[in-house]
Amino acid sequence: MMVAVRLWKPTDIDYVSSSVEKADWRHTKRDVERCWRFEPNGCFIAEINHKPVGHVFSVNYGKVGWIGLLIVNEEHRQKGIGALLMQTAMNYLRNVGCETIQLEAAEKAIPLYKRLGFVEEFSSLRFKKQLKKDEVFRFSVQSKTVGMRDEDVEATARFDSKFFGANRFRVLHSLYKDYPQLCFVEKERNHIVGYIMGRKITQAYQIGPWVCARENPQATKELFFVCLSAIGSSEIEVRIGVPAPNEMATKLMDKLGFKQVGKSTRMVWGKPRHEGDISGIFGIGGAEKG
Repeated sequence: MMVAVRLWKPTDIDYVSSSVEKADWRHTKRDVERCWRFEPNGCFIAEINHKPVGHVFSVNYGKVGWIGLLIVNEEHRQKGIGALLMQTAMNYLRNVGCETIQLEAAEKAIPLYKRLGFVEEFSSLRFKKQLKKDEVFRFSVQSKTVGMRDEDVEATARFDSKFFGANRFRVLHSLYKDYPQLCFVEKERNHIVGYIMGRKITQAYQIGPWVCARENPQATKELFFVCLSAIGSSEIEVRIGVPAPNEMATKLMDKLGFKQVGKSTRMVWGKPRHEGDISGIFGIGGAEKG
């Protein structure tokens, strides 16, 4: 069996979209296209006899890289294809200067990542809630939460980098362009002290990234409530990924009636720690991109 690995092409979007749909990852075709736009040179397809049998996505945030969307067709698993795709993505990220590589691992994939040198950091919890029709989320009339504007995105990326550990302007800008009505910032004296983004996924809405200074719990909640209110009054499912070490976030999920429906494990390769502050991350952007 000869396995070849090549870059994604635009014509591969349908294959990758179908693959993640079968895995029930809730990504839309638009989500997959967005990943490809982030880093076209970091997206790889595995082929056997010129037919795709697996894929992976990686994105370069400078010193920090991220890997996601690793799936191998079911009939071709346990043949080393996943490891080959991972090694290709890791080599790419190292070659563009990444010193730390992170990912979110499903339990069954942890042994593979450990063999490649990744170590576990913490659990990443998945929550969901079915919003009720006309459910009201109350926020202060003095709320400083406002809709994100074009000129806010660069400042938001700088603020975010203090918590995420790297500047992910490309990702935030792309999410904002696709869903401006679900993106909000909290400002004090014209400085951003928190932000939140939402997007439509398959039969639900996804919240995240959601980042706010821990010492400002009122702003944290108001960002969340404003975003939920913007989603609308129809009965719809809302999903969010929360870093388990952020106890303020997990307690808020419980208080608001969100139920934990799964988890993954944050794993890291390379430098075991990078600059960042997980205590201010209340919602991740997505398992595929951090």
